[in-house]
Amino acid sequence: MGNFYQFSVFLCILFITNNVVVAPPPNRQAAAAEAQQQQHQTDPSGAEGSAPQDQKPMYQFAYTKYLETVVKILENDPKFTERLKGMKEEDIKAGNIADHIDDLHESVFDELTKAKLAEIERLREEIGKQIEKDGGAHNIKVPEHIDVQNWEKFNKEDLRKLVVKTVADMEELDKERREEFKRYEMQKQAEEDHKLAQMTPEEREKAKAEIDASEKRHNEHEKLKHPGGREQLEEVWEESDHMDKENFDPRTFFALHDLNGDGFWNDDEIEALFQIEIEKVYNETNPDDDPKERIEEMYRMREHVVSQMDKNNDRLISLEEFLKDNEAQTPTKQDEGWKDIAQQDIYTDEELKKFEQEYAAKQGWGEHAYDPTANTPAPQHLGNQVHNQPPVNSQFDAAPPVQQQYQQQQPQAVPVQPQVPVEQQQQQQVPPIPEKKPIDPGYGI
Repeated sequence: MGNFYQFSVFLCILFITNNVVVAPPPNRQAAAAEAQQQQHQTDPSGAEGSAPQDQKPMYQFAYTKYLETVVKILENDPKFTERLKGMKEEDIKAGNIADHIDDLHESVFDELTKAKLAEIERLREEIGKQIEKDGGAHNIKVPEHIDVQNWEKFNKEDLRKLVVKTVADMEELDKERREEFKRYEMQKQAEEDHKLAQMTPEEREKAKAEIDASEKRHNEHEKLKHPGGREQLEEVWEESDHMDKENFDPRTFFALHDLNGDGFWNDDEIEALFQIEIEKVYNETNPDDDPKERIEEMYRMREHVVSQMDKNNDRLISLEEFLKDNEAQTPTKQDEGWKDIAQQDIYTDEELKKFEQEYAAKQGWGEHAYDPTANTPAPQHLGNQVHNQPPVNSQFDAAPPVQQQYQQQQPQAVPVQPQVPVEQQQQQQVPPIPEKKPIDPGYGI
């Protein structure tokens, strides 16, 4: 049944196969149970061997229930699973697996047709809601995961479309996840830059010192071992499995961490291998550590190991692939280490600049949202006059405003006046007295 697990997990329904696998031999089952127990002892919160509480399932589609049902039906047919043996994963990915369902038993097709009709009914309801919401069918798209031309019966085109659509959606979700994390990191930087720009020079200097100290604390950790390397696996063998490092046995190690006993490491089982490395960098109680970065770090480690060991691109690691991997099996090879997210360039300077401009406009921060010189409060003794003047770029630009200020201040200076008779001088100094003017009796009425 191994090949079918490649297909079913490749379609991202690991939680189904975990429930229907054939029970492993007693010794392997006990080893898996022991490994799980050790993981819970290492992390009582259950982070090891299971997804974090704030981590959503990686792959969820509108048609997930239909996908689950189809896989369950096909998995229980011995003819279908037998024909999958030796089938290339490239053919499975292309949907050629559908060519092997022509002579399935009629009862199997009846079950598949029933599942298809239920999915069509779900689509009808969703389309009806969409039309009502939009006031028309202009946003309706033809479903790509099902053969709507022959809706009355499940056929191999249904299976082909389902496989191809699921593969495409999984790849798109992976891409979206990476882009979303990049936006998250750029937004953090934009908000930090804007906050610094609003401070006085003294406040800004203090805040930058605090940021540098936080980054320094985060980076003060033990050097990370290369995920999937021999040293990293031996560390898990010794600390999590509580085995003698000198007696590391690849086959036993693989069985210990094949928790569902299906002969493959799936995404969850692979990610569980990295918890020791993750804990070196990210502590849930440390305010300097970002939980979102922790999850992304685990994803990246898993993706790296899969790309390193998975030779047939089925997103699973078989025992054979594990035993053939050079990095995992070479005890004398020097460990390359691993750069965590803080040591990597998640985005370029150009990407950040563009994002900050768009984010500032969206937040209504203005054109100078990140410019300290434009946002620094003016000294109190200059009043509002400084804010009304354009930025000074050179000593020549400063001349006109200074001259204008001087001309405005001249009347307040002590004037040098020619000698004039005292009577004339008094007449010049005495201003007109409004009280002596005739007052209109109707004034104010």
